[in-house]
Amino acid sequence: MDSISPIDWAICGCYLALVIGLGLFFSNKQKNNDDFFLGGRNMHWLPVGLSLFATTFSSNSFVGLPAEGAYRDYHQLLAIFFIPFVVIPITCIWFIPFYKGLGFVSLYEYLERRFSRPIRLMASLIFMLYSAGWMGTMLLAVSRILDVVLDNQSIIQTLSVIAVVGLLATIYTAVGGVKAVIWTDTIQAFALFGGMVFLLALLVSKIDGGFSTFLATGTANDKFTMFRLDGGLGERNLFSACAYGFFVYMGGQLASYGAFQRYVTVDTVGEARRALIIKGVFTLLSCTLFFMVGTALFVYYQQSHVEVFEHLGSGRGRDQLLPHFVINFAGGYGMTGLILAGLFAAAMSSLDSGINSMTATLVTDWYRGKELGTRVNRFLTAAFGFGVTGIACMLAMIDSPVFDILLSIAGATLGLLLAVMMLGMLVPRVNTTGVLAGLASGLFVFALVRLGLARLDAQQLENLGSLAGLKDNTWWDGLLTTVTAIVVGIAASFLSPAPRSGQLNGLLLVTGPKHAAPPSESAE
Repeated sequence: MDSISPIDWAICGCYLALVIGLGLFFSNKQKNNDDFFLGGRNMHWLPVGLSLFATTFSSNSFVGLPAEGAYRDYHQLLAIFFIPFVVIPITCIWFIPFYKGLGFVSLYEYLERRFSRPIRLMASLIFMLYSAGWMGTMLLAVSRILDVVLDNQSIIQTLSVIAVVGLLATIYTAVGGVKAVIWTDTIQAFALFGGMVFLLALLVSKIDGGFSTFLATGTANDKFTMFRLDGGLGERNLFSACAYGFFVYMGGQLASYGAFQRYVTVDTVGEARRALIIKGVFTLLSCTLFFMVGTALFVYYQQSHVEVFEHLGSGRGRDQLLPHFVINFAGGYGMTGLILAGLFAAAMSSLDSGINSMTATLVTDWYRGKELGTRVNRFLTAAFGFGVTGIACMLAMIDSPVFDILLSIAGATLGLLLAVMMLGMLVPRVNTTGVLAGLASGLFVFALVRLGLARLDAQQLENLGSLAGLKDNTWWDGLLTTVTAIVVGIAASFLSPAPRSGQLNGLLLVTGPKHAAPPSESAE
């Protein structure tokens, strides 16, 4: 704590005052559910797009992606490139018009019309579980950085700061609703992007030989590799990167309540598309910067502090490489404050969105969109925020890189949600029985891979051959969960009668939503 100067604290204090002030500014503009959860459906597409970016790439990215660039190669960046080059074009061309045409407040309202109310509630529950796990890993990343920045000698110190970050985000989200979320995310997106540009320039200036040495050393050590074809299921290569990039990010874009919530905060299909394009551009630029910062860290530490680099090379240590550089080698007053402000920006951009979306799905899906009043909405938001902060404090005890934990959670939850949405929109014969069977089988396969393989000894793993590689590679989780659920869902649907015409009319992607059942009706 003694290494943090008054200037550092002032930078952090000004930033936190700004985001709290935005929450207070929007506090008197919340009159109903549409205002609190959808921003009155008249938000500008630019801040919505920046909010989509900032929500997706938070403190997990702030520590996890530079660590990938430093200790591994660029295959994870290849997976991320699926967002601007594959996921967003598909979403813009086919799904944005479909979603906007439905006119639903909740994405999972579609599942009630297409299948049944229990399917809608199950999807909402899966999304809330994903959000809780995602925000938990995000605050876990916060704790990794603060351990270095604050030179914490006690877990109590780390947990105390996590609690402060979580509670501040909860306050402005509860007070200001989704408008406060989107506008603070806009500020946080620029803070995150600007921080990475500054860090890359600083690192390159400290490397002997400058940018040419950065490129030469990175190339010589295969840091820029992203198209490897060798290796089995346990390796990070072209195949596993494609599986991760398509299924996890497609699930997050098409089947997440939080993403759908942003689509309906703008007025037209064109504005929703422009918002997604903004997300794609910022994702492309910022995540490339994250990885270049990681490679620059590798080159810098190899030149001068190789023993420190090796010491931080396992478990939670990898997530501490970036803050270690800032605190020990960046130099100058204000640097620690800037890294803390960037960290808080990254953390809060995820917390506010997750908390607001969890509250929104509870009200719109479980209470059928009933107007509970702004006071109740704020209370529910605060309750979710406090709960998630508590979960994050417990996760601070885990000794694994945050991205590995996050990908496993996302593979299970987003994979299941993507499977259900695809079954509903693309396969007319699928019914409620098939969806339930698909969900159960997808979850079973995930548990078999993540829990079953972990219990096997070396000899048993050797007997499995190449399949044993799945034990240490969470990049396949989304594909395994999604494909299993879809295949079983289609097959099991033939065990019971086909859906009635009312459950299909206007609810299939190929026919569009022009004749979707009105919100007051519900399929049995």
